[in-house]
Amino acid sequence: MIDRAQLISAFDRLGHAAVAADTLIDVTVYGGSALIFASNFRFASGDVDIAPIKGNQPKWFSEAVAKIATELGYENSEDWLNDAVGFHLSKLAKDEKDHFQYGTFPRAGEIAGLRVFVPTADYMLALKLKAIRVNDAVKGDQERIDIQNLPQVNAVKNIDEAIAIVGRFFPVSAKRAEKQRFYLAQMFTFGESAENAPVYPVRAF
Repeated sequence: MIDRAQLISAFDRLGHAAVAADTLIDVTVYGGSALIFASNFRFASGDVDIAPIKGNQPKWFSEAVAKIATELGYENSEDWLNDAVGFHLSKLAKDEKDHFQYGTFPRAGEIAGLRVFVPTADYMLALKLKAIRVNDAVKGDQERIDIQNLPQVNAVKNIDEAIAIVGRFFPVSAKRAEKQRFYLAQMFTFGESAENAPVYPVRAF
């Protein structure tokens, strides 16, 4: 599992590698890692999901990812960072509307080599509800916590509003959302308040 400190450290190293390559690269992070970066309710993830980098992945990037994998104790780079999530993303999501810049890396220094983007709360909720992996033997408990928190962040008042958000990004899934409706009814009381209210995005390091 990668915690927040390890995640930020890893992206600092990627940022330094980008600076050394005299470039600035944009990386969009999804899933649990995006929530680790930008929420107050997710603290670890098994890996880091990123959108496929536009064009061919630079050699320096692949080398840096592999080096960080070794430093983190993984057998290969795919164990901690991968772009397989690209298959699950919405073609209706717009970069400038449905994502925001979380921060730049490395954090120290005057030059940025890496700009990190994460999905908005709406898009994140849609991705989570489309996948709805609450019965997964390994990830189910954490997925349930994420889905319980995100509707509160989005001020969603009922199940229909939650499914409408799914429909903005995945219209076909929203029309076949019986499973999502069932689990939302089981997991969440819309409109309830919490002492430690969920927040997304949190922009500070």
